[in-house]
Amino acid sequence: MRDETAEQNRYQRALTALPGASREPSTAGHAVFWDVTGKILKEHPPAEGPEPDCQGCGTRWPCEMAESAMQQVGVHA
Repeated sequence: MRDETAEQNRYQRALTALPGASREPSTAGHAVFWDVTGKILKEHPPAEGPEPDCQGCGTRWPCEMAESAMQQVGVHA
């Protein structure tokens, strides 16, 4: 992304953090949780530009889904 905003940068950090977060010792239930979290992040990316919308649902980014998923992998505002 060119000229990305702080929120778009945060999204990239969340995608990078996902593999490490999902490798923590977990139960089978956690594996599904990390799969769903990754799917949400991939389905709700920010559009390019200074004030992006969510490409998944069209609302102002970060949408509720992306915000929650980013927090789950430890990337907070």
